[in-house]
Amino acid sequence: MAFLGASTLVGIASCLFAAILGSGAHAASNVQAGSRPNVVFILADDWGWGDVRVYNPAHPGVRTPHLDSLASQGMLFTDFHVANPVCSPSRTAFMTGQFPSTLGIFNYLRSNHAANHGDGMVDYLNTSVPTITRALQESGYRTGHFGKWHLGSTPDAPPPTHYGINQSATYVSTDPNRLAGCVDPGSIKECPDVHWSGKSSRYIVDAGLDFIGNAAKDKVPFYLNLWLHVSHAPLQLLPEQLEPYPLNESCYGDTYNPPSKAYQYPHCPNQIFRAAQHDADFHIGRLLTSLEQMDLAKNTIVIFSADNGPEDPHIYFNSVGTAGPFRGQKRSIYEGGHRVPFIVRYPGVVPANVTSRVLMSSVDYLPTIAALTGTALSATTQENLVGVDMSSVLKGTGEPERKINLKWDWRFGVIGNCWNEAPRLAIRKGDWKLLMNADSSRVELYNMTEVHFEDVNHAHEKIGVVQELSKELLDWVATQPTGPVSAHSGCGIHMKV
Repeated sequence: MAFLGASTLVGIASCLFAAILGSGAHAASNVQAGSRPNVVFILADDWGWGDVRVYNPAHPGVRTPHLDSLASQGMLFTDFHVANPVCSPSRTAFMTGQFPSTLGIFNYLRSNHAANHGDGMVDYLNTSVPTITRALQESGYRTGHFGKWHLGSTPDAPPPTHYGINQSATYVSTDPNRLAGCVDPGSIKECPDVHWSGKSSRYIVDAGLDFIGNAAKDKVPFYLNLWLHVSHAPLQLLPEQLEPYPLNESCYGDTYNPPSKAYQYPHCPNQIFRAAQHDADFHIGRLLTSLEQMDLAKNTIVIFSADNGPEDPHIYFNSVGTAGPFRGQKRSIYEGGHRVPFIVRYPGVVPANVTSRVLMSSVDYLPTIAALTGTALSATTQENLVGVDMSSVLKGTGEPERKINLKWDWRFGVIGNCWNEAPRLAIRKGDWKLLMNADSSRVELYNMTEVHFEDVNHAHEKIGVVQELSKELLDWVATQPTGPVSAHSGCGIHMKV
């Protein structure tokens, strides 16, 4: 398959650099003039780097015309990373600008204390931790969150309103407000409508549009999280949603998917999975059209990303997402587990149709959005941030220095193919990525400009780089909360030495 190449990116950057310069002043004048931008953050679930067509144009099943259009109107990042390869810790980083392990969230949060404590975790994100929603709410924004929450769902977990959110309707939460069609927000498998997962994108976008309409009517700036269910398991689609993917054209020889669970369909995985993402893209298109119709598009920052890489079909065999050319998937700290799509549109400020190779992370989200919206951060918030303000990259005016290198700590096993079983720890500095276990075994060093699949290990020849990065990584781990480490953590094998 064809993927975006380094030479293409360099060419784009060279041609557009002059045009990009100068957009920063426009952003500053917008904020100073009181026309503070609205923000819509669409976070998809379990979408790999290659699950958006503009990232992976040769894949026959990936059809995301509205996301492709969004990318053509803004900036697409090819080297964007979430802070953890599973749900709750990844979302924690977006919300807080901190490494999730620092906050005691290493794995996805469960709805019972025993499971969380068994992994050495807290039950929910502490409400005293600064969040992007609270920062914007305190600065005059109306804040909303619709869709998945997954930052705490034990009976004593606070609802989203305790995190600086004015209005919400969520699931995997203790939210008293339910999304349409789902009585129990704790688990969509318990929704009375078996097709709720297929309808979820419509329900979530509908709730978001109501929120936007009311904010526009009241003439207040808004910040909105739309956190989708798709493409997390289960995926139960309506017959009309499958129509764009006929069985004989979509299944590549696999015409029957024998169900192992009551909520699975007797259709091929590729048909169901791609139709679900296509439907999510359709509703994202409805959102974008509505912003235009309400005359809000020009002053609204729209962001699309995903919480982690694609799920393994051994977990749910309709899960056939792709990480593109990268090794790894959900639960792996090889690239495919944490390198995900990231697209930003902000007309007149973020230049259109630009592809960026700049390294960026979910921990950068909070300070970047604060800067773009003219939101002052408290001293406490700034003191605890590990991310950096990347608004200058979005405006094309420069790249800030990253004082704290990106780090990952995955204490559990990886399900599926053995080549996705990475070491427990990783650190990224510039083009170098080092992986290793806490006992200094399985040291792997990759130059991320050379390979995508992380199979050419430079650890034996770049001893100085290994020493520098391993010391920083191990020193950092020593500061993190302790907890159980799975016997399967970091137990895979080298692909090549």
